[in-house]
Amino acid sequence: MMEILGKIQGALVNKWTMGGSLLVVGVATLGGNLFGDVLNRVWFSMPLMGDVTILRLMGLLTTLLAVAVLTDGKFDPLDVQEEV
Repeated sequence: MMEILGKIQGALVNKWTMGGSLLVVGVATLGGNLFGDVLNRVWFSMPLMGDVTILRLMGLLTTLLAVAVLTDGKFDPLDVQEEV
């Protein structure tokens, strides 16, 4: 029984499923318009970036975490390797 659970866990919790899901959520969140007005409230605008909102900031952080997971920490934009 434990052997089967180990195989299921290995299939669900690995670099590709975790990194891929983080990447999908991060990119979808960066696109915006998925949630309510509270998360899409504009903090400020930048000429080349456009509007900066809480939702886009969360999407950027999630996308950067996905990059760190998918590259096995070789490229860690947020420098969180030591924390994990």
